[in-house]
Amino acid sequence: MKLRDLGEFSFLRRLRERLPADPRVLLGVGDDCAAVALPGTTVLTTDAMIEGVHFRREWTTLTMLGEKAFAINASDIIAMGGEPTFALLSLGVPQETEVEDLDAFFDGFLRAARDCGAALIGGNMSAAPCLMISVTLLGQTSYGVIARAGAKVGDDVYVTGTLGDAALGLRMLQEERTDSSVAHATGRFLCPTIRFSVSRELAARHLAHAMIDVSDGLLQDLGHLCEAGHVGAVVDAPTLPLSLAYQMVLGKNHWETALTGGEDYELLFTVAQEQREAMVQLAQTNRCPITRIGRIVSRSEGLTVRGLDGAPLTLARSGFDHFRQG
Repeated sequence: MKLRDLGEFSFLRRLRERLPADPRVLLGVGDDCAAVALPGTTVLTTDAMIEGVHFRREWTTLTMLGEKAFAINASDIIAMGGEPTFALLSLGVPQETEVEDLDAFFDGFLRAARDCGAALIGGNMSAAPCLMISVTLLGQTSYGVIARAGAKVGDDVYVTGTLGDAALGLRMLQEERTDSSVAHATGRFLCPTIRFSVSRELAARHLAHAMIDVSDGLLQDLGHLCEAGHVGAVVDAPTLPLSLAYQMVLGKNHWETALTGGEDYELLFTVAQEQREAMVQLAQTNRCPITRIGRIVSRSEGLTVRGLDGAPLTLARSGFDHFRQG
């Protein structure tokens, strides 16, 4: 059945029946506004995904797209030590969209929200020439906000997971590569992993001085962290965590994609050197790779990447910018 045959309000009634009851939600989908109970400090973020700009329908399932739409917003919340609570979702949908496809999108979105303990509480739907997704996500912090500012000279710089996979995956999709050797990379682009448990422990133990998620590329996001904290940083390129798939396609000493590729949604944070053993334990208990890739230096030393011989590397760009590509 086409969405234009079912209609907006009939679809929303069907959707409302799928939403589980939540004691924090005083009024949810169905009123002009949602009403919720919000204890403690609230953090908010919003992000958009537009067909043809952020994704192509032929690359992904609608379920995976729903998961990613929630995940990229959740990544911002957990990068500040928060826990996602409530989501608002606005959709622009072509009238010829199949209702089953839209159901599949909500399957992914609601599953990702449930895994983080968050609830969908409202939003909007409109006809549009292409699929347009806008999410506003609220979260709460129990241990204080971890901001970009706060890095201290002498801190170690850490990153979770591996770097560059999403950028490589996007390139493989653009080149229509579908062999098994690139499946890991394309999967990381289409459905990123959110490091919720690591963030929660970093916050609870007050380990991270500053934190950001890697959405626009390691160097660009580390630059934001340094600018906010009025510090510099040194990154040792040979220490960058690279997946086996990345090394097979690009080589173990190809660092530029890992340094500048976007959409990995890994956590990038700084921790006092005295906490190195704690970081080893944190990686073990959360079963998540956590790699020390550099250190924080004075602002006058700037942001430097060093190669195998310790000499500074020169890169063509630092990361992704929607309005400065090409």
